[in-house]
Amino acid sequence: MNNNQNVAEAIDLLFNPASLQAAIQIEDETDCDVTAGLDWGLAIPALWQNPGMFGRMTQLRVSLNRELRLLLKEWNLGIGEKTALEVAQKRLIQRLQLPQPVALSALQDILKQDELYNVEEFISNRDLLKLLLTILLLASDWEEIALAAANSVREQVIYKVGINQISA
Repeated sequence: MNNNQNVAEAIDLLFNPASLQAAIQIEDETDCDVTAGLDWGLAIPALWQNPGMFGRMTQLRVSLNRELRLLLKEWNLGIGEKTALEVAQKRLIQRLQLPQPVALSALQDILKQDELYNVEEFISNRDLLKLLLTILLLASDWEEIALAAANSVREQVIYKVGINQISA
């Protein structure tokens, strides 16, 4: 089995719907950083056969989720940030479950870069992670994220107007 097959299999094992959804739910419930909930479930036995790939996939997965959170926080979306993040995470999961050929190629290239995977918990090259997010998430995904944030703001405004009218 060659390295590309290992990467493709690892992506399939680690970015499956049940594993990612469970991780996100745990993170949301505990309101902590993205390292919570890295439960690989049934993928563990297969991944232990390639511990190096397991470590890299774990670090990449955590780093992508962290970068997504940091990006949305930097964009100062206010009340819309939480909803935007929920939509962004769901879209990222969907794109990782069935990566397009260009995304799979980018993931394989990143997983082969030894210098990215050191003793740090996260991949420190934020520019690389941002680039990978732009490859993984399509324009329609970003539009959906923006719309979710805008709808949260809209709902808050309508709610506040409704309360002010009642109390006036």
